[in-house]
Amino acid sequence: LDQALSTLPTGLDTRMSSVRRRESTGSNMVADAMLWFLSSSIHEPKLPMIAMINGGFIRGDRIYKSNFNFTVRDVLRELPFPRHMRVLKIRGKYLKAALCQQLRGSTKGPTGSYPHLSSNSRMRYTTSGSDECISILQFKVDGQEVSNDQMFLVALTCFVAEGNECCTSWLEGQQLEGSWNECRLSLVLLRYLQDHSS
Repeated sequence: LDQALSTLPTGLDTRMSSVRRRESTGSNMVADAMLWFLSSSIHEPKLPMIAMINGGFIRGDRIYKSNFNFTVRDVLRELPFPRHMRVLKIRGKYLKAALCQQLRGSTKGPTGSYPHLSSNSRMRYTTSGSDECISILQFKVDGQEVSNDQMFLVALTCFVAEGNECCTSWLEGQQLEGSWNECRLSLVLLRYLQDHSS
């Protein structure tokens, strides 16, 4: 369990006060691992791909300094749930609606649904009045603005894909079959760290 998988080039933040309220480096790393696994596994016609992990899935609650030797034990501490990855084929308008649902409540306090995106995407949003009203100002994947009619492949957890925590817009997507259905998120991160070891 204490075998080093990778030496972190930069620090990581997985504190619950961060992952449930705002973007964090630790959660972004998990999302990047999911995107890496998807892009190396997919055999569908080429579509834009993105990954999202909800903050409540990250449980390590700590800060890692740069040059930290990340181990198998650290992976299991961060991702203790035995849940698998899912991949949805979903239209842009439902992708944006789902992310708005994930963001609800985030300005009132910590929320496990807070979405963390892979680093190939950029999103800016605003809240008006009550944060029950979320508006996406800009959302790009691979440098291209997300359009309502464009189809995307999205990697996420089975918990999210099933529309839990009132994030029902994900149910508009089509679940794809693939090796990811049998791969726990902890194993995805472990393989990613091994592949990107330094």
